[in-house]
Amino acid sequence: MEISPLAFSETRFACLDFETTGFSSRTNRVVEVAVVIVENGEIGESWTTLVNPGDDHELGASHIHGIKRDWLSGAPSFGEIAGDLYQRLDQSVIVAHNADFDIRFLHAELKRSGYLPADLLFPNWDSRNASAYAPIPPPTRKLGDVALAFDVDLSNAHQALDDTYAVAEIVVAITPRVEAEIQFSNLFESPREPKPSGKCTLRPV
Repeated sequence: MEISPLAFSETRFACLDFETTGFSSRTNRVVEVAVVIVENGEIGESWTTLVNPGDDHELGASHIHGIKRDWLSGAPSFGEIAGDLYQRLDQSVIVAHNADFDIRFLHAELKRSGYLPADLLFPNWDSRNASAYAPIPPPTRKLGDVALAFDVDLSNAHQALDDTYAVAEIVVAITPRVEAEIQFSNLFESPREPKPSGKCTLRPV
């Protein structure tokens, strides 16, 4: 949705993270998703769920994302949570760390589910760019290094909700530093279908 340019501080951000079975959006699948909203420079609603990729998909690097097969047996498929995800992304700029990766998986999973309109756009901003606003430049643009540069805790890396909270806190931290340097002329506009299912499966505590 095209709009009059919004300053960074005026923009609603939907911080997004996927845990996946691998790096290829063509052959690998999402196994966890999280969204954390930042609005008016403050962290708001959060949402997360495990996602069942189907029995024919290996879980990939379980030693990294920590997800076990039996956790997914009752989890919703991506198609079942597409409406819930759309609802949370609506009227936002999508933010992710290495955004190209997450946007590719978002596009691929929606297409596989049959819920990807041909003209749908995904306005996004890569939180790796926040490194330019750090008090001390981080040694790399990896999430852990950028988070540390802004004194943001990331104690459970590669859990979707923890990674997304870290991204949200980075967005909050740079908001007063950005001023009018970054503006947005497009927001994500969710399709009317599918409707949210309300289905959700959390990691065991």
